[in-house]
Amino acid sequence: MTAESSPPPAPRPPLWKNPFAIAFVLGLVVLTALPLLQRPFLKAPPPIHTLAPWHLTTLDGGVVGSEQLRGTVWLAELVPSPCDLACRDRAALFAGDVRHVDDLDGGARLVLLTHPGAVDAVATLPPHRDWLALTGTREALEPLTQQLRAGWWQFAHTDAGATVDDFFRLPAVVLVDQEGAVRGYWRDDVAGRGNSINAARLLTRRGPSP
Repeated sequence: MTAESSPPPAPRPPLWKNPFAIAFVLGLVVLTALPLLQRPFLKAPPPIHTLAPWHLTTLDGGVVGSEQLRGTVWLAELVPSPCDLACRDRAALFAGDVRHVDDLDGGARLVLLTHPGAVDAVATLPPHRDWLALTGTREALEPLTQQLRAGWWQFAHTDAGATVDDFFRLPAVVLVDQEGAVRGYWRDDVAGRGNSINAARLLTRRGPSP
């Protein structure tokens, strides 16, 4: 059969009958609607323990405490002493996670709660408006660490140690809401920090009672 006598090509089916086009459109609809459908079910962890007033010092001698952080969601990582190379790496990674909250206009901050014997481990980290290192003497740290230990007990039902030194060895990230209530503790690893940041962002955007 010659080219001149070849049958004409079959007509192309209309777009609405094309299964690939239909699947593409349905995929777009699902991807667009899913976040809206999920939103009513997304909630931050409930309050565990409300912190009493406290204050510590910054590395340059300033004072920051519950009053200065009121209205701000904050995540805290514990920096123990001695702080070995792995500890320093964790502190640097935590401080670097500030990039995940710096679009919230100060609504969320990262705090390195630093044992007095580990100040040199965080002193050289790059500064940023949304993260800070707080420290103090053991006596100054005791009121806050006692409360965080109480929250840990309510959260995990295990003891976090009887002393400041013991508690600072707890490999955890703590989330505190705008009203000073502890909302949760996560493991100090990539997954734990990611989940804690997601919870902090949710609290920042939707308030302490979403």
